Amino acid sequence: MSANLIEKLKKVRDFRTRKGQRHPLWLVLLLVIMGTMNGCQGYRGLGDFVKRHKQSLIEILEIPKDRVPSYSTIRRVMMRVNFEELTRLFNQWAGSIC
Repeated sequence: MSANLIEKLKKVRDFRTRKGQRHPLWLVLLLVIMGTMNGCQGYRGLGDFVKRHKQSLIEILEIPKDRVPSYSTIRRVMMRVNFEELTRLFNQWAGSIC
């Protein structure tokens, strides 16, 4: 089993329509996980985390167009993502590295 978190996150069904999508779903979910592991709480805290680390995230994750998701994008995604699917895939990934 692969230990690549991004590949697991890419399997989460994207509920959004193509119109207006600026960021892939896996990227938003990865940033939420990273921010949460860094102690961020709430949408504003996650948005601040992304803003604070913007340049590093763009370079490391090779984010096109030098844009990171805003707190409102993070909020919209987290309010509608399928948590059962996300949890199952995250647990599969975690189990593969433990």
